[in-house]
Amino acid sequence: MCNLLDHRKIKMIRKAPEGNTLVLLWLLMLTEAGKCNRGGYLMVSGSLPYTGETLSMVTDIPLPTVQLGLSIFAQLEMVDQQDGALFIKNWRKYQSEDKLEARREKERIRQQRHRENERGKIQRLPPPDSMSRDSHVMLSRDVTLENRQEQNREEQSRKEQTTDSVRLLLQGTPLFRVSDQDLQNLEKRHGPERLHLAADIAVETWRRDHEDRHNPGGYLHSLCASLVVPDWYVPLAERQARSKATQQRQEAIAAEKVVITAQEEAASVEREALWNRLSEAEQEAFRSEALADMPVRVNSSAEVVQILAKQKAWEASQVGGSG
Repeated sequence: MCNLLDHRKIKMIRKAPEGNTLVLLWLLMLTEAGKCNRGGYLMVSGSLPYTGETLSMVTDIPLPTVQLGLSIFAQLEMVDQQDGALFIKNWRKYQSEDKLEARREKERIRQQRHRENERGKIQRLPPPDSMSRDSHVMLSRDVTLENRQEQNREEQSRKEQTTDSVRLLLQGTPLFRVSDQDLQNLEKRHGPERLHLAADIAVETWRRDHEDRHNPGGYLHSLCASLVVPDWYVPLAERQARSKATQQRQEAIAAEKVVITAQEEAASVEREALWNRLSEAEQEAFRSEALADMPVRVNSSAEVVQILAKQKAWEASQVGGSG
């Protein structure tokens, strides 16, 4: 999509605070969604969606800026969430999804024809009674070949998913230099769960001491082998929950400030309206009272006296109203 930066929403975002960084965030989100290849959904794995913290780690953009961007993108109806998963709205207009779907369909048809050809070969074989021992072996090989190929494809896909999710954890640290082959070997030897935990501990350790690891593959191997969980370590799921709770508290505080500000503005308007309804003599009386109550060393400019006089008029009206 070559006219992306000409879109009016993008132009609006660029005029906002940190606008160019937010546009960069949007482009990186489109890129990540394309890598995920899940129709615009941002997923680390099949059941683990991206969060603001994950996006911050992947894009190397500070978390507050990412949160601001997600809020703006949601307001402009560029992103949405479903079942806790973030996805790009109108994904097809950003990617050639129709061409991707056509390629998938072409691959599906090719696989179907291949299976039909294999079944045809089996059907053209002589009856079992006339087949030699070698023929039985060949038939068994032909029948299981497709199963082995399918298992190999599934195994390769699983390895790639594990590698991608671990790389996501290592993003932004020197440990990201570890090769895909090393990660696949570690996953095969120790299992995906142990590798994930070791990688997360390695990243959190680096964030504490910023010690460079010249051999990240060997370092991860030693962690997987020993897997000693430090006392200070907080699991990823718990960190994400804390981050979400902090964000919710901040949003609640911000909402409360909005309410308080609105109330203060409404009260200010009422005080000003009350003051304007007073006669000049009444206003002068309140100004004299305010001036008399001011300490000697306090600035007694006309502006300050006017503010205090309006406050006294308002307090007097409240006492009168309650009486």
